[in-house]
Amino acid sequence: MKKSLFSFVAITAIFAAGVAALLNLNSCATLNALAGLTRAEFKLQDAVNVSLMGVNLSGKHSVSDLSVMDGINLLSNFKSGKFPLTFTLNVAARNPNKPDPKANLSGFSLTEFPYKLLLDGKETITGGIGSAVSLPNGGQTVIIPLQASVDLKHFFADKGYEELVNLAMAISGQGGVSHVQLKAQPKLSTPIGAMTYPKELTIVSTEFRSN
Repeated sequence: MKKSLFSFVAITAIFAAGVAALLNLNSCATLNALAGLTRAEFKLQDAVNVSLMGVNLSGKHSVSDLSVMDGINLLSNFKSGKFPLTFTLNVAARNPNKPDPKANLSGFSLTEFPYKLLLDGKETITGGIGSAVSLPNGGQTVIIPLQASVDLKHFFADKGYEELVNLAMAISGQGGVSHVQLKAQPKLSTPIGAMTYPKELTIVSTEFRSN
């Protein structure tokens, strides 16, 4: 009886060890596959359709470039306590992974993109994407347009009228996204499961970043 019990326990232990080893092997294989994937990279492309209180700022570089009527309207609204700036921020995303002929492990979809918008280093609004964005492999760049509406008077209460107009015009001008940053923690869908960035990354205009 004792011998039979010992045999049963021994067999059970061997079976359990085998299952654990198999699970560990599968886990290692998955981790190795994930480790072989390079995360998608992001960069700020440009800001377009920049408008301050409905005034199109395209081609304007200073307060003196405003028409008399636009200047009067902007100053009046500034004094009212609200100074909304609206624009489309184009984020460039790319999947640098090379096509894998043996397995489809290099395709991504960006499923979540919770972000914080920073203007001149100050955190303002938060947002995200409405639907998943496919990121094909091979380094092709995909543009993700983010619609932003920021009340400059609310977030920059210490700045004067000309300072805020100049900030808005700087964002609208060539190289304007140098005044803009995004902090985001993207989530990707891959053929071997979801991949969430381990930490929040700062997205800038000068280079593609993935960490």
